[in-house]
Amino acid sequence: MAKRGAPEPEPEPDPGPDPDGPTGSSIGPFLGALAVLVVLVLVVFGAQLFSPAGDDLTEDEMVRRAVTDYVSAHNENDGPILDRLRCSDLPAEEAPLADVEGRVELQATQNVSVDGDRATVDVRTGLDGETQTETWQVVRVDDVWRICRF
Repeated sequence: MAKRGAPEPEPEPDPGPDPDGPTGSSIGPFLGALAVLVVLVLVVFGAQLFSPAGDDLTEDEMVRRAVTDYVSAHNENDGPILDRLRCSDLPAEEAPLADVEGRVELQATQNVSVDGDRATVDVRTGLDGETQTETWQVVRVDDVWRICRF
């Protein structure tokens, strides 16, 4: 037969949260996350404040960029990009660099002359140690400067 003994004491109920509030160890991760957030906000603000504005290019700079992009597309043999950078009435075989095989070094873009939606620019290129300067015509079509003929 089993022996009956004194009943076991019942466990005490859970006292719940500490009446004195959170301890210092529980607020530490919150303060760390807040510090990281503040640093990220400052980095984003600083980057916007000190980065050059991409939309504030002058007409001369946009013409130069079109020429640079055109030469880069030629060097990469990227026909679709060349087509987009060239006016639709300028056949590929009559466009600048059409008769040039191989990689072209863009040495300078000088004497940019903008007159409304038309511009001319002297383009100096190098190929196999030979330097050549040509005047290219550039036309703004739908806010994009394209290599064209007048």
